[in-house]
Amino acid sequence: MAEAGQEISGEVLREVELKIDIRSATIFVLPKSDEIQDKNMPRNLHNAAELFLRVGMVDAAQNVKRNVADLLDIYSNNPDGKSNFHVGRGVVCWACGHCGIPKGGANQKGSNIKDDLQKITPGPCNKCGETEQVNWLKVTQPVDATNTKKEELPWIETPPLSEEEMKKKKEAQLLAKRKEVEEQVKRALEARERKNL
Repeated sequence: MAEAGQEISGEVLREVELKIDIRSATIFVLPKSDEIQDKNMPRNLHNAAELFLRVGMVDAAQNVKRNVADLLDIYSNNPDGKSNFHVGRGVVCWACGHCGIPKGGANQKGSNIKDDLQKITPGPCNKCGETEQVNWLKVTQPVDATNTKKEELPWIETPPLSEEEMKKKKEAQLLAKRKEVEEQVKRALEARERKNL
């Protein structure tokens, strides 16, 4: 037991509960040729998120969760092909946990579902730029009720906002927050006046 003023050294532990969507197990991690026999290699993004949590990379696990949720949200809204989305082959980055289309976008080699990915190096990560610790992803969905046949789907993501769009979004968020606070203050003042009457 530490006494007042005594410094305690060591690891700081934090308890984290992160619910990973089970559907992330339908997004497979494609091992590189030297990783095929590795029994510790995560087979899908659900396993990847679990691995990140197990080794204390909470931010990376949260990135996997957020990126998968974004992808699944887009698919659940039945994208029409006319909306502004980037479409291609996804990657997972083992350095930061980002999942998505690599730098270079959908026009680079490997972005086509029919490409032979054993001959094409994945990456680099679109978030941190990692080039070595990156694997291709394979998004699937069941074709029939027996769940034995799976159809491969492309990775779809909303393109990042430009600096101007980001600035406008932040300004709109600040304006909305200001209005919310002003409304709360107004209601509190009205309640105080009613109480004093």
